[in-house]
Amino acid sequence: AFTKYQKRWADASKASDGGAPMAAEIERAKKYCQVVRAICHTQVSKVKIGQKKAHIKEIQINGGTTAAKVDFVTGLFEQEVK
Repeated sequence: AFTKYQKRWADASKASDGGAPMAAEIERAKKYCQVVRAICHTQVSKVKIGQKKAHIKEIQINGGTTAAKVDFVTGLFEQEVK
């Protein structure tokens, strides 16, 4: 399921129409969601501890309106969070 979603996200980001399917999902989240959470993972390759699997953590975003939370999280896509 995730591979199809990831492929659609990659295709939408490369499209000339500005990624309409993902923009529609983001607008839907702004309209209907009450709680916004980000799923983050560690970068094991940067830490030399002999581990191969990344840790996955779900982080709830607090403060502001739902639209502001969604905008904040979408601004952090594919970026390093410290």
